Amino acid sequence: MARRRPARGGLLRGSLRLAAILAVVSGGMAAGEGPVKRIRLRVLHAPYLTFAPIAIASAEGFFEAEGLDVELVHSTGSGDATPLLMRGEIDVSAGILRISDFNAIARGATLRLVADKGHYEDGPCVTAAYVIRPGFLKTKDLESAESLRGARVAVTPLSFSEYVLETFVNSKGLRLSDLSMVRLQSPLMTSALADGSLDFLHLPEPYLTETLRSGSAVVWKPMREIVPGGQLASVIYGSNLLQKNREAGRRFMTAYLRGVRQYNLGKTPRNVEIVSKETRLDSGLVRDACWESIRPDGRINVESVLAYQRWAVRRKVLDAVLPPEKFWDPSFLEESNRALGSPAPAPPR
Repeated sequence: MARRRPARGGLLRGSLRLAAILAVVSGGMAAGEGPVKRIRLRVLHAPYLTFAPIAIASAEGFFEAEGLDVELVHSTGSGDATPLLMRGEIDVSAGILRISDFNAIARGATLRLVADKGHYEDGPCVTAAYVIRPGFLKTKDLESAESLRGARVAVTPLSFSEYVLETFVNSKGLRLSDLSMVRLQSPLMTSALADGSLDFLHLPEPYLTETLRSGSAVVWKPMREIVPGGQLASVIYGSNLLQKNREAGRRFMTAYLRGVRQYNLGKTPRNVEIVSKETRLDSGLVRDACWESIRPDGRINVESVLAYQRWAVRRKVLDAVLPPEKFWDPSFLEESNRALGSPAPAPPR
C-alpha cells in the first residue's frame, strides 16, 4: 500500500477496495502457488494539483490492487528527478518536461516517457495563462508587437515556460531580448505583479485562480492558444521498470490509468476530498480551479515533445533532437489499456 494514511471512506468504498485487492491476489495464484509477490516501488511525488491521478490511485487502493507497495517520495525541487532515476533511487518520476531528461537519454541513460501527465487542451476553462496587471492592460495595445517591447516578465531560464514565452514573442516578430527579463523566485512573482514590478507572468492552476480572485491580474493569453495540444508533463520510468521488472511497470501503469480515469470524472466530492487533502488547499479553491487535461488513454503528443527539443537545440542546450523511439515507450500503456478496456472520453474541463 502507498505509505500515506488512507483517506476516510464509507463502508461501501472500503468493501469495493477489499474486493479489488482480493481479485488481484486470487487471480495471481496458480494451482499449488501462493499469492502474487508484492512489489515495492518508489515514486517521486509532489503535493500539486497535477499529481492528482497518483494521489487518487494511492487513496483508492489502486496500487494495492495491483500488488504494489508504493512509497511516495516527496520532491524538494524540479532538479531531483533525473539523477534519482538514473541512480535507481526512485522507479517513477512525473513532472514537467525537462531538457535534462533528454540530455541524459542522449548520453545513454535508460529513461523513457511512458504516459501523459498534463497537456494544453481547448475547453471551457483555462488551466494556465499569461496574466497581466490591470494597469498594463489599460495603457497598452496588447495586439501590437511594439506594446510588448520592454515589458517586464519573470520566467525560469531554459524551462518549458521559457519555451512557451519565446514561442509567443516570436509569433509577434520579437525576441526574448526585446523583453525586460526579471529574475525572481517563484513565491515572489505574484506579489511583484501586484505591486507593479512585473507586467505579465505565466501562472498555472491553482495559482491562476488565486491571483484572479485577488484582483491583481487578469487573463491575457492562455497557454493552449500559444502551443495548442502542448505536452506539458509526463510520467517517466527508469531502468528498473524499463528493463529489470517490466511487470511492475505494467502494474503501476494500470493503477495510474485507473487514477486518471477517476480524475477525469471531474470534481466529484470524492476527487475534491482526495485532492484537497493531498495539496492542503481549501476545497473551495480545488473546486474553482481548472484541472489540467490528461488523456484517458495516457498517450502523449509526440510532435509537441519534438518541437520542445527543437527549441532546446536552437538554444544550444541539447545537441540533437532525439527520435521518438529514444524517449517514448507506449508499450506499458498499450498493455494496460487492453486490460482496462477503452476509456470513456474525458469531459470538458
